[in-house]
Amino acid sequence: MNVAFTAILPVFLVIAIGFVAKRAKIVPDTSWAAVNSFGYWMLYPAFLFSTVAGADFSGPDTVHFLTCLVVGFALAGLWGLSLRLWFRDDGPAFTSIFQASVRWNGFIVLAAAPALYGPEGLALIALGFGPVVAFVNLMSVFVMARWGKNDIVPSLKGALGEVMRNPLVLASLTGIIANLIGLTKFIGPLEPALALLGRAAMPVALVSVGAALSFEGLGKVPLRLAVGVVSKLAIAPLLMLLVTQMLGLAPLPSAVAIGVASMPSAPAAYVLARELGGDAPLMAGLVTATTLIALVTIPLWHVLTMPA
Repeated sequence: MNVAFTAILPVFLVIAIGFVAKRAKIVPDTSWAAVNSFGYWMLYPAFLFSTVAGADFSGPDTVHFLTCLVVGFALAGLWGLSLRLWFRDDGPAFTSIFQASVRWNGFIVLAAAPALYGPEGLALIALGFGPVVAFVNLMSVFVMARWGKNDIVPSLKGALGEVMRNPLVLASLTGIIANLIGLTKFIGPLEPALALLGRAAMPVALVSVGAALSFEGLGKVPLRLAVGVVSKLAIAPLLMLLVTQMLGLAPLPSAVAIGVASMPSAPAAYVLARELGGDAPLMAGLVTATTLIALVTIPLWHVLTMPA
């Protein structure tokens, strides 16, 4: 437990620095949008592309790992849909709890992966980033379109279009293609330039996570917050654990898959809730609550699942 906590603590300290920087006005409020935009369109795609394109995925567990991730998140999505029975009279609140159940903060696990799982674990997470982000976004957009307070008609074409405009999905998928065809051998100095650009991605991502935390929604709807927190930090990793056991995934990839599922809800869920008629204050509270509590739950899941 101490080893896992020590590995994850620096990540949360950087998140705390982002929170302090925002509240202390060290970075003006008007500048955070530019920071987030630069990271979203430049730094994070560069990191994902260079990590995936240069990794060795020749091992026998690669496809097995991706299968477990997709199945595990599909089950988390089914769990999230079942919560509609509890929130029949409040569609927007349900959409936020659904997002809390399935959306995961990939930047926290990417930043902590070298210490928690080593280079092989980092490569696996980067490999799964694009397909899983695409799948989770697809589920979230459908649920938001159906039960959010908006005039959108649910459409597979529209949801796919929204997902395929995501630069993180595109960077990960492009990295997979580049890896398969050996493209990095032919792009010369562009590959190390992207790798250099990507080194700035994790600090900026974590600082941005901290800046996005909000305590205003905490305590107002404790039952809904509790349902969302338990769904994300307990139910989702438990479902992933069951999937990896049933499908016989090797110990290290299994621990990585469960680690991915144990991550707190992503701040991007708040943006989607605000734009598509979800309960944005509840979503902000869920992102904050899951992020804070994950400092304890991530090491717990790591101890329970990481091979000795």
